[in-house]
Amino acid sequence: MLDEHNVDYETYARMREGTSSPLRKGFYRLEETRVRRYEQDAWRRASACVLTSAREEEMVREAAPSTLSAVVPNGVDTEYFRPGNGAVEPGTIVFNGILDYRPNLEAAQFLVEEVLPLVRERHPEAKATIVGRGGPEELKLFARPNVEATGEVPDVRPYLERAAVVAVPIRAGSGTRFKVVEGLALARPMVSTAVGCEGIGVRHEEHLLVAETAPAFAEAIIRLLDDEALGERLGRAGRELVEDEFSWDRAGERLEAVYDRVLAR
Repeated sequence: MLDEHNVDYETYARMREGTSSPLRKGFYRLEETRVRRYEQDAWRRASACVLTSAREEEMVREAAPSTLSAVVPNGVDTEYFRPGNGAVEPGTIVFNGILDYRPNLEAAQFLVEEVLPLVRERHPEAKATIVGRGGPEELKLFARPNVEATGEVPDVRPYLERAAVVAVPIRAGSGTRFKVVEGLALARPMVSTAVGCEGIGVRHEEHLLVAETAPAFAEAIIRLLDDEALGERLGRAGRELVEDEFSWDRAGERLEAVYDRVLAR
């Protein structure tokens, strides 16, 4: 049974679409073709494929219609990721993700270079905290006023709990993102791109705010900085969604059902 947490050729396709460099476009196109062939062959040879979203399950069904498939969303320990009573740092925007994964690095750069300056026009105290493993070269990219790059940390929860806004400006990649589920589990106000939160079943204005361009993303962050009640409402709804759909217990039940289907064949 193959646990396909990402569809990696889609990651390369999105990175190809998002770059203006002809050299990178050519590299990503080559990798997309190579990885597509490899992944789809693996789907056809597996007894079953487990995907994290219905959108990706459909991709497997089209390429490998005879392979059993099922959706088992990413889950979190809802007791470990439980809203705390710590103080929020006003104006703090938090992004978390390993920076040696290019979609995360590009998202963090987009936040710091394009979104944060627009937010600071209305909220001069605003600052960004970039949480996650990165080498010296990656961390150096964020050495500027009003930005902290922590590097690897033993526990992301204190940073997320202090966030006035959790930002997920992901524009490439595949699968579903733990950073979204973890932020929702902690009931934090969140702004994400559509790609960042795809496959999780969240709705704009109900669980989080969705924005694509730098001005729209900045405006959504400003809304949350200005409207504490809105952030609290979104946070409560996000936590309820995680409790209902993304706990480890629910993931375990769904995965056990897949095993039963495979064994019954």
